[in-house]
Amino acid sequence: MNRYAEWLETVESTPDLNGGGPILAPIFAKVLSGRKFDTAFEWCAGPAWIGMWLLENNICKTLVTGDINKKTIDFVQKTTKKHGYDVRSYISDNLKQIPKSEKFDLVISNPPNYCDIQRSHQNGYLRDDLRPSDIDWKIHKDFYNNIGEYLNEGGEMFISEIEPYAKNFYIGGELYDKRPEIPMKDFEAMVKSNNLKITKKIPYDWDGINCYILKIEQI
Repeated sequence: MNRYAEWLETVESTPDLNGGGPILAPIFAKVLSGRKFDTAFEWCAGPAWIGMWLLENNICKTLVTGDINKKTIDFVQKTTKKHGYDVRSYISDNLKQIPKSEKFDLVISNPPNYCDIQRSHQNGYLRDDLRPSDIDWKIHKDFYNNIGEYLNEGGEMFISEIEPYAKNFYIGGELYDKRPEIPMKDFEAMVKSNNLKITKKIPYDWDGINCYILKIEQI
């Protein structure tokens, strides 16, 4: 068993909280390899696989986590205690319950990636699931409208998105997510209106699906 697989078994969680973090944690660590940050924030953290793995690899010294699901905080705290990590965790509706005193040098996230999951699809029940569903991109919009006041000068964000160049996203030949616009155009408009800019689009493959980690910086 490799080091990551061994470490992954130490992260406290339940299957219903898995939105892809165990797959994405090593991808984020590879993207950020060689970098050092003081305080990182994991948005839509769940059990915080991504942020915890960055701590384990000394990419950040302190991790702050936020998630709307009340179940997540106990798991984050258990993993934190087990490893002796420096973590502050919050149950928060987007950024609403994150204290304004928190300031971040790095933000990482695998947020909900679909804005209009079709109930007619065999997986249409996921429209009501907190992990994949961001109806009308409301969560994204609210996040980008408010994250700027939490960023330290020079702060960077790395946000994962699924098929951001596909207006419609299909699974098994059936329409799964009906997007009103190519998502990348929507994301670019969101960040621009908040004095932010996508400065790099880092591609990765997720089981044949075209995905990107978007590097976003302050203008």
